[in-house]
Amino acid sequence: MLSNLFIRNFVLVKESEITFDSGCTVLTGETGAGKSIIFDALGLALGNRAENRLIRHGEEQAEIVASFTELTTEITEWLQEQEISFDNTNGSTELILRRVIRRDGRSRAFINATPTTIQSLRELAKMLIDIQGQHAHQRLLQRNEQLRLLDSYADNSTQLTEMESNYTNWNILLQQQNALRKSESERKDRVELLNFQLQELEQLGLRDGEIAELEEEQKLLSGGEQLIEHGDNAFKLLNGDSEEQSSVQQLYRAVAQLESLEQIDPETKSLRENLLEVTLQAEEIGNELRDHIANYTLDPERLQWLNERLTTISDLARKHLCSSSELLQRQRKMESERGKLQSTDQQLEKIAQEIKSAEKSCYKVAEKLHKRRSAAAIKLEAEVSAEIKTLGMEEGELRITVNTVTENGFRSTGTDEVNFIVRTNRGDEFHPLAKSASGGELSRISLAIQIASANQGETPTLIFDEVDSGVGGAIAEMVGEKLRRLGEKTQILCVTHLPQVASQGHHHFKIDKQSEGDETISAITSLNTTQRVDEIARMLGGVSITKQSRAHAQEMLV
Repeated sequence: MLSNLFIRNFVLVKESEITFDSGCTVLTGETGAGKSIIFDALGLALGNRAENRLIRHGEEQAEIVASFTELTTEITEWLQEQEISFDNTNGSTELILRRVIRRDGRSRAFINATPTTIQSLRELAKMLIDIQGQHAHQRLLQRNEQLRLLDSYADNSTQLTEMESNYTNWNILLQQQNALRKSESERKDRVELLNFQLQELEQLGLRDGEIAELEEEQKLLSGGEQLIEHGDNAFKLLNGDSEEQSSVQQLYRAVAQLESLEQIDPETKSLRENLLEVTLQAEEIGNELRDHIANYTLDPERLQWLNERLTTISDLARKHLCSSSELLQRQRKMESERGKLQSTDQQLEKIAQEIKSAEKSCYKVAEKLHKRRSAAAIKLEAEVSAEIKTLGMEEGELRITVNTVTENGFRSTGTDEVNFIVRTNRGDEFHPLAKSASGGELSRISLAIQIASANQGETPTLIFDEVDSGVGGAIAEMVGEKLRRLGEKTQILCVTHLPQVASQGHHHFKIDKQSEGDETISAITSLNTTQRVDEIARMLGGVSITKQSRAHAQEMLV
């Protein structure tokens, strides 16, 4: 439950700290005193949109701190999932939410001193507080609000989350299908172009490493005559027929001279041996060169084919704006693109199957929701009908219809249309709320629904912001009694302008405007018994409080 609220520089509040207890707490004050400021501040701490107009005039920032105790298991599990630490001293868990908004538009949020996102605050807020606003009876006329109320009463959050997830998946698949179909013409044009371009490349039949092989062979063939000529000259110089020109023969003669020298000077033996080795190597090189030259062939036709092949490759590379060495890579990239484009038909078929599966899942969850809503509608209409009878509509009766509508498929909430219909007199026909209920009757029906459905999700704190508008007299007293009884089960905070309701509170705060110099501030005061008598007497009417009004107020207090 909400245990403490600290407000600084927020609208008309300079600085105020309010401590709340369990039970039913009423908040009263003159019109325009700022009764709703407390709930506006609390809403900010719970993730409502921050606007710098909410910052007190002349200040640079506003700060709101809301503390909660007696947390539910759902809340503590959520905190653990978010890895947010919390104090559990003596078995009492405390949760502190802090929100700071600045004049420059920036905002910061904290959960137990841990920086957090606004989305996380809003997610947590649903588990902490349920706010029923003063315009709830007007929203009740809307079909989507009626559906929301029934789902809240039936505790359909798990099924709704599943339905929304399935619906989102189905919708994404539809978008993918439409995108593929929309580009069908462009896809066909692209495939035709790729087929034309690839036809030339496939006819070319280029393979890995071929260009390097062709260029090497071309180099050999184009220089064939020169190779033979130079090789033959080198062979003749090494080992020709003419002894005068043969280097090998001259080396042999030099070896013979060294042999003669060796007889005189034995130390020249190594010189002779080295020279002989060189002579033998030269003779072997000459023979190998002769054999190698013999393998050279002149093939003009092969050379012409090589030139034409390399020219064709070069021309195609220029056509595709790449180098010859990149041409094969470009071909493979185009083949890959064509393959993907040609697989669109298979993709469309696969997506169609996935869409059918997604639709089946959606209808399956929608059927679960329909059964739960139908069962909950019977209970809720019975409880609300009983409540409105105690609120002065003795012959009033509410019916809730839950119809499955599949003509237009399903929505993120399922396939149901929910309609709250009512009759205010016995024997009358049932009609939609907007056609059969007056403003006062609609307020009482709305309040009866809120009371009947209150705390269905085990929300620790319920807030009623002037939900008693449109009622008065004995009916207002009944409303106050119901809120008091409800406060015995869960924490209730109620802003009211009716003394009959205010007198039923377990606790009472008064909000009024005060002047401090040139400033106007809203002050929040916890009232004791005597002060409560005066406040309720004021609410009973009249500019001044009389003995009669004070006595009446004293009598009204529980």
